[in-house]
Amino acid sequence: MTSLQRLSFVPSVNNMSHQRLHDSDENSSDDDENSPLTQDLYGGSQRTLADTKAWDVFRDLPPRSDSGSMTNQACLEFTVRVLKILAYIVTFAIVLICGVIAKSSMFFMTSQIRADRVVTFCNKELSRDKFYVVNLPTEERVAWIWCLLLAFIVPEIGTLIRSLRICFFKSCKRPLLFDFVFVLIMETLHVFGLVLLVYVVLPNLDVINGAMLTNCLCFVPALLNLLSRTTKGCKTNSEKSEIYAKVLMDLIAVGSQATGFFLWPLLHPEKQMNNLAIPIAVFCVSCGYWENYTTKNTLFGFMKFAYLIKDRMKRTRYFIYMLMSVWKMLCFFCFMLIVMFFKGENVRQIFSLANAGFSQHKIQVLEVNQVTRSGTILPDLADIVTTGESVDIDAEYVTAIHVLLMQVISAYLCYIFGKFACKIMIQGFSYAFPVNLTVPVTMSALIVACGLRHDDPCFFHSSIPDYLFFDSPDVNFLNNFITKEHVWVWLLWLLSQTWVTLHIWTPKCERLATTEKLFARPMYDALLIDQSLGMNRRCDDEKDVKTEDLADRDKEPDEYYETISVHTDVSSTTPKTVKKSDSITRIYACATMWHETHEEMMEMLKSILRMDEDQCARRVAQKYLRVVDPDYYEFETHIFMDDGFEISDVNDDWSQVNRFVNLLVSTIDEAATHVHETNIRIKPPTKYPTPYGGRLVWTLPGKTKLTVHIKDKSKIRHRKRWSQVMYMYYLLGHRLMELPISVERKEVIAENTFLLTLDGDIDFQPHAVRLLIDLMKKNKNLGAACGRIHPIGGGDSQQIKLIMNLISRFNVFFRSIGMVS
Repeated sequence: MTSLQRLSFVPSVNNMSHQRLHDSDENSSDDDENSPLTQDLYGGSQRTLADTKAWDVFRDLPPRSDSGSMTNQACLEFTVRVLKILAYIVTFAIVLICGVIAKSSMFFMTSQIRADRVVTFCNKELSRDKFYVVNLPTEERVAWIWCLLLAFIVPEIGTLIRSLRICFFKSCKRPLLFDFVFVLIMETLHVFGLVLLVYVVLPNLDVINGAMLTNCLCFVPALLNLLSRTTKGCKTNSEKSEIYAKVLMDLIAVGSQATGFFLWPLLHPEKQMNNLAIPIAVFCVSCGYWENYTTKNTLFGFMKFAYLIKDRMKRTRYFIYMLMSVWKMLCFFCFMLIVMFFKGENVRQIFSLANAGFSQHKIQVLEVNQVTRSGTILPDLADIVTTGESVDIDAEYVTAIHVLLMQVISAYLCYIFGKFACKIMIQGFSYAFPVNLTVPVTMSALIVACGLRHDDPCFFHSSIPDYLFFDSPDVNFLNNFITKEHVWVWLLWLLSQTWVTLHIWTPKCERLATTEKLFARPMYDALLIDQSLGMNRRCDDEKDVKTEDLADRDKEPDEYYETISVHTDVSSTTPKTVKKSDSITRIYACATMWHETHEEMMEMLKSILRMDEDQCARRVAQKYLRVVDPDYYEFETHIFMDDGFEISDVNDDWSQVNRFVNLLVSTIDEAATHVHETNIRIKPPTKYPTPYGGRLVWTLPGKTKLTVHIKDKSKIRHRKRWSQVMYMYYLLGHRLMELPISVERKEVIAENTFLLTLDGDIDFQPHAVRLLIDLMKKNKNLGAACGRIHPIGGGDSQQIKLIMNLISRFNVFFRSIGMVS
């Protein structure tokens, strides 16, 4: 049983004159959504399927056509499904594994820069009945200090290169001085917090506590989330209740993040420097993500002020970060020297011993008596009791370079594949899930690694130099990991970070979105890759168009009016607020025809009717089933028929449509019957006389419009290029720019309006149009995109056509880069 109505039979237009076009049957075109879908049967009686007699149930359906886009592609579809599953799994694995490697590499580097740290040394190659330890020499520690600096600089160099490319080869605006100073202050605070974190805080914590602390870097985003909640605009009590519930969760998140300010000072009061450095570092690092959490829907003036800066940065971002990237590298370097000076390090040695640290040098191995203090066999240097024996070994100086490369490459791959997951809309499983799993998986891996090396100092003898390892927690911590009080607090930190970054689970952006739409900053933080991916991912994506927005659009003035243009300033009489419905994708299919054959018309009309069916399904699901469809679009077809009139057989002063127009009219029902696989009769078109000839308007079964513009060459210039000029002026000029709405709304509507230019023999599917729209939305500067043409048939002619298409594409490419004039 089909849900489509069988509409009345289209009368012949063989003898229809231009004068008779004026006698349009306008009342016969009923495109109301609630109009019953019935068919005139047996002399005009209206009969539904329930009234059909038992002996009259047979149907003579048209033969199914398997040519062109309708060919059976089951194998291809199965392959695509398999590739999609692989894309989910592979992207998830790469983002998670690279995030864990980048995080672990950063902890490995910070573990080597504390001056009084002692590492147990493997005695396999020395003496198995003796115990050895190593205190890293200054040149070795200097190498790791420089590695941390280089790891931070690499993405900043990427930001500089990207900003220079866009500023010089594209377009950008200079920011206001106040905007630049504000961003400068926030980025400087962020860099200062990073320096404190990696050079002061983490070296004085074991790697497990350090990994926990990285989940406590969301204080400012959590606070801004709380301040951005407001019931303004809520129409129902349920919406207000939802806001109150979010405020409660924000309060819990802010409180959980604030515990990081005083947790370790209470647990470790003996470490005076960390007690002061941890709150400052945690707060300053979180300042770097202010932009992503400022909104205009707030009751606080400074939040609205910050939002205005954020809004202006859409046009000035790359100019700001072209300078900001250099400033951040200089700040990191200067803050590093200042911090090292206050830690008691000799700043001159950071420069003088840099070359020695990355070249051949010696490591002194000390023989000690086994000492156990506070449940650990890893005391500080002051607590070591040596036997006076020592052995000098050659340092594996390339290890620092290898770890640096591992950190840089893994962080970059994590960012690239994370961005890839966002672009192809697999963000929930392949981006959000691994980002939130990075710290728990890292902690699990570090606990296992530290436990194995504690039991056997030679366990990693063949893979890691014996004098290097993570700053391991004591034995009691590993044995009583679950019962430690700050482990439960870490769970609050993890859950609060998940709440703050909850937006990465439900993306609203389109497929193949640009980097500017996906991320607030141009690049990432290599030292905190998972926090960067979570809080740098934009949370203010464009909202989906809901059913209420479609209803609001129906109440607007009809944009299909026909009137003489009156150029008035509507900016003062119409609201400038951009509506959500303005971002609806509008597709105008524009086909040019002349003397196409029946088969060519059939292919094009079937493609149009498939688009009509697809749009109808999306509209019904959105309107009645309350389904939010991110790919919803409005569709309309315009066919421009060249030289469509001839002298009438009745009167030489009259003109009538020629046989090609008659062929098109008679082919529409046949095409609809093939597409819907049932006998379809579409209502007769509404007929309009026009200055250029005439116009026929059909309402297709899916309630979209099909307009055929019949050109009279005695009244307007013929040929297809002039037809293209016509529909450009008609659709973009008259139908869009002359709407009685504000310029701001026209700009948004124009950005989401697309012309699907077709030939009279084209054959395509709705999903192909959707892919083409995705490509167009990816880049605002892209004016036109062409789908690939697949010649059908076989033999030498098909191969020649493929080669000709390939040559033409290469010719266009070489012309675009200036190699061919």
